[in-house]
Amino acid sequence: MRILILKPQIKFFFAICFLLFGNTLVHAQSSSASQPIKLLVGSVPGASSDTYARIIAEPLGKLLGKNIIIENKSGASGVIATGNLISLPADGNTMQLIYTPHTLSPYLFNKLQYDPIKDVKGVSMLLTSPLVLVVGGASNITSYQDLTELSKKRVLNYGSAGVGSGGHLTGEMLRMETKWKLTHIPFRGAAPAAAAVVAGDVDFAFIAQITAKELAAANKLRILGVTSKSHSPILPEVPTMHELGFKNLEFLNWFGLIVSAKTPPKTIQKLNQAVVEVLQQNDVRKKLTADGSEIIGNQSEQFTQFLIADSKKWAEIIPQMELKGD
Repeated sequence: MRILILKPQIKFFFAICFLLFGNTLVHAQSSSASQPIKLLVGSVPGASSDTYARIIAEPLGKLLGKNIIIENKSGASGVIATGNLISLPADGNTMQLIYTPHTLSPYLFNKLQYDPIKDVKGVSMLLTSPLVLVVGGASNITSYQDLTELSKKRVLNYGSAGVGSGGHLTGEMLRMETKWKLTHIPFRGAAPAAAAVVAGDVDFAFIAQITAKELAAANKLRILGVTSKSHSPILPEVPTMHELGFKNLEFLNWFGLIVSAKTPPKTIQKLNQAVVEVLQQNDVRKKLTADGSEIIGNQSEQFTQFLIADSKKWAEIIPQMELKGD
């Protein structure tokens, strides 16, 4: 048997190689571990999804031992943000806070650069929240019946946070139920849509409860109905759409966190555990439910399966709606 004896020069060469490549690998791993987490939000600052992201960012970062940086990439109902998520390394250092339009995007946009269902994995659904039907505080409309009478005289226009947003979907559900002639006016976010109602630029809108409550308190809006089955805990005097005569008009916006589908399962599990723990913290719960929302905090696979089921549901409903993306 031959025994290979390395000369000192060769030993030195291999030692140098080990140090160089070993240090590079360790540096790469440590760099990824210390890298801050990007939390992408497909809406403008001040929108509901942006507000929820800012509520959970700091406590979630503390649990994960990282800084969480929120990046607003608004436009195209979250498509721009998701496209950015898919293009970045799937190492758990990029997440996105999505909401209702995400599962509709395959039916709204013909040129998506990704599959919004197959190319992502759910981390956890954060919460659900109904919308409220509002009209301008300076208008002559004081009840849903007044809005009905106005619809008999002319075409009504309604505003929303954009194509495929909760306000858009609910407006189309109202059109299908009432057979009213409606014109949809999309805005770049919920705040501009609410402002348009206040200014009288649109006849009505379905907007977030917290936004409506504040503007109604200032007599800038009137709230006519809520889209949940039961009364809102923060607006208990507002009738439900069911009480206004709609048996099928119920709508809940949902919000959740996703990562790229290529993210390692152990990384997703770690993120899920941290998110669920954050959602159990009293101060976080108080802030998230201040607008009447309900906290969910489910498991990763549960949220992923919800995304699949929700997409299939809208595939059946959307052909009946007048929904068109850019």
